[in-house]
Amino acid sequence: MYYLIQENLFREIHYDKLIDTMSRYDLKHQVVKIVPFTRDILFEPIDTKNVFCFGSVKMAHIAKDYCWNPGSMFNDNHDYRVYSQYYKENLLNYDSLVCKFSDNFVPPGHLFFARPCEDTKTFTGQVFVKDSWNEFVHEQLTNGHTTTLNKDTAIQICSLKEIQREIRCWIVKGEVVTASQYRIGNTTTYKECTEPYILDYVKEMVDIYQPAEAFVLDVALTDNGLKIIEVNCINCAGFYDCNLYKLVEKIDTAFSL
Repeated sequence: MYYLIQENLFREIHYDKLIDTMSRYDLKHQVVKIVPFTRDILFEPIDTKNVFCFGSVKMAHIAKDYCWNPGSMFNDNHDYRVYSQYYKENLLNYDSLVCKFSDNFVPPGHLFFARPCEDTKTFTGQVFVKDSWNEFVHEQLTNGHTTTLNKDTAIQICSLKEIQREIRCWIVKGEVVTASQYRIGNTTTYKECTEPYILDYVKEMVDIYQPAEAFVLDVALTDNGLKIIEVNCINCAGFYDCNLYKLVEKIDTAFSL
């Protein structure tokens, strides 16, 4: 299989580790560039359709244009409105109000959390008060430079939750391949996660529903146990301190034609 890696998408340390992994396993790859504000990609021609992309959501659309297989795992299932039907109360924010970006709403508290329903990175999920939210919406709809965030974009409005730890888990063909802690409380802390009770919980969730043949599941340790934070596209998610060598080996085995 051939790998295309989008330039400047990942943090430098993750980018270096990914390139090192490609070299270690002698995997064919190249770094590519997407022309800003277009769906044009700059890359050296390749003689196979068996391509896996590490890149943005736009890269996922480009992969479809070129009919690469598997290309990108991004699909319509990477959407809270879809996977919440399966995970239900296992979701940290199952109490979410789903509405349009421009809708007026009664917040669930003075402080609340808002994020897009889809994993499209149209804006970063964050904490707001109603005034700051209204300012944010006004700015985006009048001065925003994005072509994907608009008044009809579906969003989640959630009450704030107490979170002790946050862990990202990578799943390929139903197997929890690797996991990395990325936050303790409000402190960013990267560390590979190998704790059986966390990995066993994630496997239980994977057995309930899989939005793609490979995907990422972020989970949180709370006072009410483990909960799913969100589903992410495996092609676009940051690596933190996962076992990247193990992950790439599994992807290559699973999807090489």
